[in-house]
Amino acid sequence: MKNNLIFSGLGFQADEQCEEKIQNFVQIELGINYKISFGNVHCFGKKGKNGVRPIVSRFVYRREMEHVLRQTYILKGKPFGICEQFPPEIENRRKELYPIMKDARKSGKKVNLVRDKLYINGKLYLTTPTPPKQSGEYRDVLLAKLPTPSEQYPPVPPRPYKRPCSRLDSTDSDNSSTQLFNTKL
Repeated sequence: MKNNLIFSGLGFQADEQCEEKIQNFVQIELGINYKISFGNVHCFGKKGKNGVRPIVSRFVYRREMEHVLRQTYILKGKPFGICEQFPPEIENRRKELYPIMKDARKSGKKVNLVRDKLYINGKLYLTTPTPPKQSGEYRDVLLAKLPTPSEQYPPVPPRPYKRPCSRLDSTDSDNSSTQLFNTKL
């Protein structure tokens, strides 16, 4: 998910190539006149309101991805969107911060959301951590009931006569190495 951007709102026919579609979009809509190197480009997810699926593109070079992101201000008021793809954990934290971000913007404060951190007027906004939801799935219930190693039956008795693991004495290892080198072939 590193160096991935999600392009939404682009019409797509079955006979089109995703990579060509993104190259044309970047050149026409964003005004970037050089060919961008993509690692992988494909559609994913469900169709949106306009019947179009989003396209995810992996950029080979981070500098090119950042250049595309800097040009997204041109798309304001248009039906297209570009956003960075994050792992699910970060995306969930961002979803928790969106309402706070909207309220702060309405009150006229300068708001910046960087990955999963919210800055309001240049200061980091700290949230209270929420406990994870209890899913109650069958697998989770079974895992919770598993005994710990100390509770296993039958108990494993200690081995009092077990030889402790230690390295060979230095004299033993010196003798064996000299014996290997003194042999005649």
